[in-house]
Amino acid sequence: MPALLLALALAAAFAPAGLDLEWQAPEGCPTAGDVAAATSRLLGRPLDAGGPGERVRARGVVTREARGFYLDLELQSPAGRDRRSLRDRRCQVLADAAAEIFATAVDPNLAVGVPPALPPEPDGTWREGPAPSDMNQSASSPPAASSPAPAPAPAPAVTSAPSAADDPLAPPAAPARVAADDPLDAPAPPPAPAPPPDPLRASLRLAGVFDQGSLSGPTGGLGLALGVMRRGFRVELGFAGLAPREARPDPTQPPGARLSLWTATLRACGVAGLRPRLELAGCGGVEAGALLGAGFGVEAARTRAQPWFAVVVGPELAVPVARRLAVTLGVDAVVPVVRPLFVLDGVGPVFRAHPAAFRAVLGVQLRIP
Repeated sequence: MPALLLALALAAAFAPAGLDLEWQAPEGCPTAGDVAAATSRLLGRPLDAGGPGERVRARGVVTREARGFYLDLELQSPAGRDRRSLRDRRCQVLADAAAEIFATAVDPNLAVGVPPALPPEPDGTWREGPAPSDMNQSASSPPAASSPAPAPAPAPAVTSAPSAADDPLAPPAAPARVAADDPLDAPAPPPAPAPPPDPLRASLRLAGVFDQGSLSGPTGGLGLALGVMRRGFRVELGFAGLAPREARPDPTQPPGARLSLWTATLRACGVAGLRPRLELAGCGGVEAGALLGAGFGVEAARTRAQPWFAVVVGPELAVPVARRLAVTLGVDAVVPVVRPLFVLDGVGPVFRAHPAAFRAVLGVQLRIP
């Protein structure tokens, strides 16, 4: 009989303990059933298989923080009372760590038999300090003087869940390491504003022209230009006529010629927007037409036309006064490639085109649409 009692006492002493689990976590975190199932897998047996009276009481409370989750763990086992606090950016990591702590508290030998898992991946948010622990014996159940005090359970390390390679039933592994400067922590920058549309527009310009050098003296005229434009460029085809000017070899004598110029100009301009109400363009093109001369003061006077071909270069300033209306001012240098010559029979040369001319153009431009 004493031998049977001794065997029963030893069996009760070494019987595995059970677990009474209380778990609270925010929505989206593993539930108490998930944590209990993970603990059961680590133990290799149901949690309620412990002997009567040999129960480990565990309580875990997970709260959400600004940069992750906080876990407060409290254990009451035959080895004493233990309390821990853990933090991590992922609630799943805290649940896996709690399951392993619960399993080692129920079966201290599990820490020797189970290969250690890797610690949770650091993310630079918290520095984990030593967990407070009170391993004193409870006052209500002092150890017997004749038997040695039970050894305290080894402090479980803060670990993540076992890898899927060790346990095919384990949940999927945690995502890859999160950098300390996680761009998800910072507020997303506002999207860059889309550039305004730059449609192709048509233009119609009516301008007044002042010219010095194309004819025998200063003169004026009118011009009309049709073009296409965008924000950064403009191409125009213009037509202009200069009012006639008289040229005489001898101002005191009547013979002479009345000269006029008719041209067509093709120009291309690069446009830079200096301000919302100011556009500066650099323009260049070619001009072709006819220089007309009608003789007077002599017998058998007739009218002749000489071909006109010149290069035109100059800046232009545009001031939009409305969405479809702008005022333009351009200054051009006109360089004839061929200088026409007019001669009166019996009198001699009357006019020869100058090497260069100066022209100012002031206009009103209509932009469509």
